[in-house]
This record gives sequence, C-alpha cells and structure tokens, in this order.
Amino acid sequence: MQLNSYLSSVAYDLDRATQLADDATRDVARRLVTVLEPGLRMAMVQLLSDAAAQLTSELSGTVVTIRMDGREPVWHVVAPEAHVTPHPPADAAEDEEGTARVTVRLPEAVKRRAEAAAQSAGQSLNTWIIHALRRATSTDKTPTSSSRRITGWA
Repeated sequence: MQLNSYLSSVAYDLDRATQLADDATRDVARRLVTVLEPGLRMAMVQLLSDAAAQLTSELSGTVVTIRMDGREPVWHVVAPEAHVTPHPPADAAEDEEGTARVTVRLPEAVKRRAEAAAQSAGQSLNTWIIHALRRATSTDKTPTSSSRRITGWA
C-alpha cells in the first residue's frame, strides 16, 4: 500500500493552510512537512496494524496482518483453511486470558530467517513466534526426540 499519496495530501493541505502567510512562514511549513514525514508514516502504519488487529478479532479464524516491504506496508491475509496450528496450546488457561499486542523491532536478517522458518512450518509468522515463545517459556523442559536428532533444553 503506497503511503506517498496520503503524505502528499497532508503536505498539500498544510500548503493551502499557509497560503495567506508570509514567505518565511510558508517555508517553515514546507520544512515541517519534510521533518514530520517519518512520524506520519509510522503513525499510518500503526493505524493499519490496529485496523488489521481489529479485523482479525472480528473475522473468525482469519488472520490479517501488516508486513513491511521496504518502507511500504503490505496487507497479508491468512484464511482459516490455510492457518496451520500443529501443536495445541501448552496451557489451555493461557488462551482464556485473552491476547496482548506487542511491537518488536527485529534486525531485518532475523526477521527474514523467522519468516522462512514460519513458512517452512506452514505457519504465519505470528503463529510461529507464539509457538517459539511457548517453547522458550515452557515449564516442561524435557527434551523431545525424533529418529534423526534430539532437541530440548539443557
């Protein structure tokens, strides 16, 4: 989703609001638009993220998220049939507590690796992170094994 047209609209409105001002005031207004653009862009992305969370809460099973492609937000929708949850929740009481929204800033390389791991597990990034956090915070630290390797906590 291109945000530039919305940011241009704000700049245009500010320019129109200062048309009757002197040249120095209009110059300050143009400079302010340049300085405020990153903050406005972040506020717009937060608005879209909040809208995605609201949509997710109102759509049964569908998960709507906003992903960043460079500086532009991109809508990502996972329908119920595509949403895979291979393991039941570790503690049913956790689900009864509701959900909490957390914003995490990750290095781009870590995010790409997490997205690749989630995709290979057939999960959304959000679901994959929830399972990773559940494993990391589980009180049951017994190792699990398969025919090829042993995993667990030491």
